[in-house]
Amino acid sequence: MTLITAHSGADKTPDNSLEFVSYALTTKADTLEIDVRKLNGNLVISHDEASDKFPSLQDVFSLVSKHPTMNINCDLKEQNLELDVCRLAATNHLEKRIILTGTVNADLFPLSEFPDVRVYLNIELYVPNLYLNYREIPDFELTAAEEILKVCHRSKINTVNINQLIVTRRFIETLKKEGVGISAWTVDNPLEMDWVFAKGIVNLTTRNLAVALEKRQNLK
Repeated sequence: MTLITAHSGADKTPDNSLEFVSYALTTKADTLEIDVRKLNGNLVISHDEASDKFPSLQDVFSLVSKHPTMNINCDLKEQNLELDVCRLAATNHLEKRIILTGTVNADLFPLSEFPDVRVYLNIELYVPNLYLNYREIPDFELTAAEEILKVCHRSKINTVNINQLIVTRRFIETLKKEGVGISAWTVDNPLEMDWVFAKGIVNLTTRNLAVALEKRQNLK
């Protein structure tokens, strides 16, 4: 079954807040997603800027460490945060539950220090003008698939993270043939959820968490 990630702020909780984290931990989501930046040497959760008003990543890890299975998708909003996040996770015994997205440098992977850390690779970092050209260039999804497969095979990454607006059947099938799955964001529309679940992608990230969980339960 497709995994479900609770997007930061899911079900009308505040974005990047401990309230959101606490709520997600009460659900049957597989993963919760937070945005990560650095402020004065410390990791905080914030999408657009870092300030003292935002919770620390350590605060999040302290809450999640009390849950037996919840994964944490750390959406990196700055470069060069990969090892800092993984090392902090390790001090909380969470390194096996970390998924990295965002500004991930694929050339760092696989990490010898943290072999269990997973990456959902944001392909717009590696396919120039992705979100412009897919509308204009015939078969651009297949060109994008070719480019991202080179990166995934080189770095031993087996899942890509992509805006659900450009996830097509051909894109899914092309990557699947090469052993690479798709994590789609942010799938909030119930009809789009139905299509994504039917395609059997790896992960669906949503703000409409309760609806997605109910739909998956009904599929079971």
